[in-house]
Amino acid sequence: IFGVNMSNKPIISIIVPVYGVEKYIAKCLLSIQQQTFKDFECIVVDDGSPDDSAEIGKKSVEGDERFIFVSKPNGGLASARNFGLDHAKGEYIAFVDSDDWVEPDFLELPYGAIIREDADVCMLGINYVDEEGKSELLVNNLVRDYCEKNDFLISDNTVTQFAWSKLYKKEIWDEIRFSEEIITYEDVYVTFRLLYGKKIVNVKKPLYNYLQRAGTLSRDIKPTYLQDRVAITKKQAEFVKNNNLEKKYADYILYTYLKTFIFYCSVKFARYSKNYNSDIRKLKKEIDYNRFTLKNILFMIKKEKKVGLSLLLFKLSPSAFRAFARFWFRNHAA
Repeated sequence: IFGVNMSNKPIISIIVPVYGVEKYIAKCLLSIQQQTFKDFECIVVDDGSPDDSAEIGKKSVEGDERFIFVSKPNGGLASARNFGLDHAKGEYIAFVDSDDWVEPDFLELPYGAIIREDADVCMLGINYVDEEGKSELLVNNLVRDYCEKNDFLISDNTVTQFAWSKLYKKEIWDEIRFSEEIITYEDVYVTFRLLYGKKIVNVKKPLYNYLQRAGTLSRDIKPTYLQDRVAITKKQAEFVKNNNLEKKYADYILYTYLKTFIFYCSVKFARYSKNYNSDIRKLKKEIDYNRFTLKNILFMIKKEKKVGLSLLLFKLSPSAFRAFARFWFRNHAA
């Protein structure tokens, strides 16, 4: 068990954005308070929450000076996390979403792994849980695969892209912030850049409990979904160019574009769009048809059969694709 550092600079800063979570916030903060690693500050960012989340949170950890409550006008999750990053004093950064909770060694185990291995980031196992706390799924990171496959855009799903299932050296955030223009998949926009070229370690134990809230496994498509996906694709292309990766990893970059842009968007619209034809017209305007060719689709079929066949059907007939996609991807989280 790590003792408390008596200086006013904690070793770890935990950032907890808060909005509309009065039912969950106490459990979240109490799980942080009960950490075996004591030397942390927890910055609780009230992002203009319309309910009593902040007050309930304050009462739950009353008298514990490690919890710092700040409030700001509503700006969204990215804005709240950035606010926390700008005020964090710790040498390391962790994020916890305010409807989730963490295990008592959520800080101790990854901190120990980072110190032992002199690493930049430690990834954690994730426990997907329902409202009763019952485990639905355990997810682990395949850090060796991430490195060996050079999955630097994380399109092969070797590691998770969630901001909150990791402990980071604070310095790797010096040049990076969440984009406040991205409303969906804000983590995807930053994670591949944060991890690139870093030394990463992994704790397999599921230390983070990711709540699957009833009614929030959204079947709606947010209005910004397509523009967010376009922004992520542009950021990937810019990153590839800046790091001179185009030639060496041409096949992987093509795979990433076809899968994480065209495939993900087409499946999302096929399953959940209330105005499918209109959404597909908008998607088609954004597609690079120099890359979305039959030759490249055949390459994709060889690499990842289901994705490739989906792209082929989508190219031939978006309406036929829609009928099939609703059956094929019942359990797919596009």
